[in-house]
Amino acid sequence: MNRRQAECLLLDDGFQHLRLLRDMDIVLIDTLEPFGYEYTLPRGLLREPLEGLRRSDLFLLTHTDQISPEKKQTVINRLREIARDVPVIESIHKPVRLVLAADEKSFGTEWLAGKKVFAFCAIGNPLSFRKSLESLGAILVGFHEFPDHHAYTPSDLHILNGEARCASPDAVVITQKDRVKLGKDLARWTLPVLTLKMEICITKGSEILHKKLDEKLN
Repeated sequence: MNRRQAECLLLDDGFQHLRLLRDMDIVLIDTLEPFGYEYTLPRGLLREPLEGLRRSDLFLLTHTDQISPEKKQTVINRLREIARDVPVIESIHKPVRLVLAADEKSFGTEWLAGKKVFAFCAIGNPLSFRKSLESLGAILVGFHEFPDHHAYTPSDLHILNGEARCASPDAVVITQKDRVKLGKDLARWTLPVLTLKMEICITKGSEILHKKLDEKLN
């Protein structure tokens, strides 16, 4: 840190690292599956009981545009029951552009409207990726989910490529995370492969986030 002259450190996925001294905990709550089936691993997805959320300084709800207002309020009410005074802000994952794997050419997401798409992913929330494609008007002719952090094997890619060819899509679409994993393996594909790039956009409570950050950084 001193060598890089950093002024702050941002750590992903460190909430359960209890020995680590920190100034602020921002906990992301995926509204599509907010409470990990209510159980800790391996029965559910939680790494600790929900009462641990009381250590949070701020809750950031994600994918709030992919659920109903009623479900969103149910999530907020539950967070209030667990950690009454912790502020809640809201966000969406906004599709911003498509990038062609072959030459990194970038173009607008409106291209997907009415196009036949074969998609696959190995991310924590594949449902969100699917909903994003559908919201852009893509016609899904194939969609495959792999476990988060899955390492694609040559056999996986051979099978996916074969299924994609049979489906005759206009393009194969993957996530940014999968684009990094696949690397040079994308050269084997006989169909155009596109990466859907996303941005996190705060839709409610940005002033709360800025105030909290200012308190810690200034």
